[in-house]
Amino acid sequence: MEVDIIISIALAAVVLFTIAQVSRIIRTAAMHKTLRKAVEHGQPLGPELIEQLDRLPEPGVADQRIGLVLEAIAIAIFLAAAMNPGEDNWRQLVTVGLFPLLVGGALLFRPWLTKRLRAE
Repeated sequence: MEVDIIISIALAAVVLFTIAQVSRIIRTAAMHKTLRKAVEHGQPLGPELIEQLDRLPEPGVADQRIGLVLEAIAIAIFLAAAMNPGEDNWRQLVTVGLFPLLVGGALLFRPWLTKRLRAE
């Protein structure tokens, strides 16, 4: 596999993760702006709303989603390696596929580990 293909795959992954993070920041900023306007206009914030804002999201939900996407990418790369005959292609594609496989596995393993450590 040529270097330019690996670079374009890496850049696509970076762009996707950047878009996801920027969209999360924009959503949070919009929510804060709405709450700020409500407070400025004298709208009371009920205890239910404050409690909902203080509650942290369930740990690992976003990690599981990203982990599953990375696992799917790794499986797709491994399938591409299986469909392309040739020792050199196989080795290079499997090498590229190991990164999303291991990172996705770590993200999927993290919530289980966090629950186990909290139980102890």
